[in-house]
Amino acid sequence: MNNRENIRVLIVEDDYLVGEMVRGLLEEAGYTIVGEAGNGLEAVEMTQSLQPDVVLMDIAIPDMDGIEATRLIYEHCPTPVVALTAHETSEFVVGASEAGVGAYLIKPPNLREMERAIIVARARFNDMIELRRLNTKLQAHNVELDAFAHTVAHDLKSPLTLIVGFAEILKEEYATLAGEALHSHLQKIVFNGRKMSNIIDELLVLAGVRQMEAETSPLDMGSIVAEAQERLSVMVNKHQAEIVSPDTWPVALGYGPWIEEVWVNYISNGIKYGGRPKDGIPPRLELGADPKGFENPSGLTMVRFWVRDNGLGIPPKDQERLFTPFVQLDQVRTRGYGLGLSIVRRIVEKLGGQVGVESEVGQGSVFTFTLPSLRVAKQPLPSLRVAKQPLPSLRVAKRPLPSLKVAKRPLPSLRVAKRPLPAAHEENDE
Repeated sequence: MNNRENIRVLIVEDDYLVGEMVRGLLEEAGYTIVGEAGNGLEAVEMTQSLQPDVVLMDIAIPDMDGIEATRLIYEHCPTPVVALTAHETSEFVVGASEAGVGAYLIKPPNLREMERAIIVARARFNDMIELRRLNTKLQAHNVELDAFAHTVAHDLKSPLTLIVGFAEILKEEYATLAGEALHSHLQKIVFNGRKMSNIIDELLVLAGVRQMEAETSPLDMGSIVAEAQERLSVMVNKHQAEIVSPDTWPVALGYGPWIEEVWVNYISNGIKYGGRPKDGIPPRLELGADPKGFENPSGLTMVRFWVRDNGLGIPPKDQERLFTPFVQLDQVRTRGYGLGLSIVRRIVEKLGGQVGVESEVGQGSVFTFTLPSLRVAKQPLPSLRVAKQPLPSLRVAKRPLPSLKVAKRPLPSLRVAKRPLPAAHEENDE
């Protein structure tokens, strides 16, 4: 091994002579011994505090055996583990595998065996972490797919039922319908057809953002906001809405067409649900940004943009899930949120920012999104390009890489569950 000196080892052994023998062999070979534990509890605590690259774990140790200690290590501070045992039994092999042991050695081990075991344990650990990541990603995608199907069926069923119903009325009563009634039925068919078309368009945009790769550049936010307002001019006039925006905007990095969609969604929601029409109060929206920016947990300076409305506000329980794709909430559905805000979230997060909402019932709402600031960008973000073809999905190799074998019987390999647990869904009435 060329990088032995970079591998930090924790030795867990209650037999002093065996522990010193293992330490001597590894140190002579160039490994760094970060500590020695004499029982299972110490093993878990020292793994958490010292964060070694690998743990050499004796199975027969006080307090708790090495199998249980390994299980706790994987639960609290996942680390590759090589087990040391005086007796190789089928019960030990199964228990060690289930606990997360990556390789095991029969005592007393020699240096060559320990080096091979360390290689195997670390390789299997990395494979396990990658499989867990892929499995988590697969479960998340399947949950979203189930919710997607539920949303499509639920949201398209209502307008489709109305279209079919009015079409049947026209078919049966066309000859007897007066002009006004005929016109009303046709209007309802057209309206619900457009509603279905809008839902499908939103679903396509939501799916498309996942597949597209974009090249970011400095944004002329004033022009983008003006374009978004122009697209909504009919709605603005219909609702007699007032929109107030600043003369100058801080410069952030992003992709103009996507950010325009963000503003269109935020502004249209503010217009539709701002004001108090029953009291004769029209919607009033304030658009703005915090020019100084703030530092996010990654140390990158971000710019916060916002839309403040004078609507009725949103209850806290609905705010928590407002941007979640395909989640159907009574308040969210009534107000028309859901897909539009899911699109906003996916766009902003893909550009390195975050979305949020601040609201109190009766006090209106402030919808926000953040983008990286141009002023502090140490290097340009990757350029934004729309892929002509969807990016290839990650796949787990059908044939696993060959692993070095130390024990006579290899430990069973970890497998990704074929079917994740079903997601819980909320059923809501229209």
